[in-house]
Amino acid sequence: MTPAAIAAAALALGDRDGRQAMSMRRIAADLGCDPMAIYRHFPNRDALLDAVADLALADVDDPGPDSGWSPRIATILTGVRAAALRHPGIAAHVAARPPLGTNGARLGAGIYAALAAAGLPPAGVVFAAQALVAYVAAALAMAVEAGTRDARWHEVSRSMDGLPGEVMPVVGSDEQFGYGLRLLLNGIAVEAAR
Repeated sequence: MTPAAIAAAALALGDRDGRQAMSMRRIAADLGCDPMAIYRHFPNRDALLDAVADLALADVDDPGPDSGWSPRIATILTGVRAAALRHPGIAAHVAARPPLGTNGARLGAGIYAALAAAGLPPAGVVFAAQALVAYVAAALAMAVEAGTRDARWHEVSRSMDGLPGEVMPVVGSDEQFGYGLRLLLNGIAVEAAR
C-alpha cells in the first residue's frame, strides 16, 4: 500500500459514495485494511484529503504562456472547478483547502506566471492570485451546496421580481461562474494597465 494507491482508492470511494464516505474508517474498510495502516502514510485525515484533492486535479490543463495570460487563467480555473465537481467526494475539500501538492503547485505556478505576464507588479500578482483562489473556492462551494433550480432558487427568484435581468442564474452554475471569472479577469487587466 502506497500513499498514491490510498489516495486513488479514496478518490474512487468519494466518486462512488460522496463526501460522507471520506472518513478514515470508511476508506480503510474500502481498502480492506485497518485505519492505522493509512496513518502510516498520512498523519491525519486532512493530509489524506489534501492528497486526494491534488489527485483530482491531475488532468487539469495549463495551456502555457502562448495562450495569453487571461485565457490561461480562465482555462486553469475553469478546469479546477470542473475537475472538483467531477469528484463529489472531494469537491468541498478542494473549495475549503486548495491543493498544494504536485498538481496544485503546477497550476498555481501557471496562474502566477499568467498574472505576471498581465503586467501586475509582484505584490499585485499575489493579491490577484488570492482573489482568484477565493473566487473559485466560493464558487465551488456554492456549486456543491446549491447548483440546481430547487425550491430555494424559485423563492429567491420570485423575491427578485422587478429587478434588472430576465433570468436569475442558478447559484454555482457554469454561467454564473464564467461571468464572475470574466469580471475578475477584466478587473485584473484594468489594474495591470494602471
